[in-house]
Amino acid sequence: MFAFERQELIVNYVNKVKKDSVKSLSKQFNVSEVTMRRDLKELSEKGLLIKTHGGALSLNHNLSSEIPYARKFSTNVESKREIGKAAAKIIEENDVVIFDAGSTTLEVAAHLPNVKNVTVITNDIKIAMVLASNPNISLIVTGGILQKSVYTLVGPMTENFLSTIHVNKAFLGADALSVDYGITNRTMQEIPIKRAMIEAAEEVIVVVDHSKLNKKVFAQICDLKKVNKIVIDKIDSDTKEAFMKIGIQLIIPNKNE
Repeated sequence: MFAFERQELIVNYVNKVKKDSVKSLSKQFNVSEVTMRRDLKELSEKGLLIKTHGGALSLNHNLSSEIPYARKFSTNVESKREIGKAAAKIIEENDVVIFDAGSTTLEVAAHLPNVKNVTVITNDIKIAMVLASNPNISLIVTGGILQKSVYTLVGPMTENFLSTIHVNKAFLGADALSVDYGITNRTMQEIPIKRAMIEAAEEVIVVVDHSKLNKKVFAQICDLKKVNKIVIDKIDSDTKEAFMKIGIQLIIPNKNE
């Protein structure tokens, strides 16, 4: 059996059982644990399942396959930091901005330039904590139901609040991004929140590292016609050209400086 054939069977099996361990999966498919870990890593990078410590989860496990914050924060740290620095430069004096929840948007918040009278709205408790002591920021937290593993506020209260506001810029994270499928997300709970952020903003700026590129996960948020700018650490020439044809401005740290 070829690796791609086995991997397809692994995805189907994990989707059926919802979660399983490396040890169990290696026995199920008659391969070594080293091979199984490699398969799970590749499938996770393709956005087809979630690799956990010692095993794998289906994307729709318990209707929510959100990746815990600690894992998000420890992935591609340097790339996210550079993206955050570049994206933060877009923010100007007197701007009203939304920060979507996520580890990359946290880096944008952490590198805000010394500009005055900026109002920030966020549904991310971590971002709120970073900005709470900044004297130049008027901070608004959306309210809502806390997803404890990711420090994100969701639910009707969050969505209703976002539907009543208008902002200059929204900084949006993404679980996956592609020309064909636009922005996709792992969990349904966050979809209406992210869509409300997009509708509230004059300008939508997606901040994403290259590991999310040319992938599709569980549910679509929007197509790329809703996006004005993408800040990304690196991108292949074909995808870059496709994004630019849509009319998206690409900001690549270091290359744009």
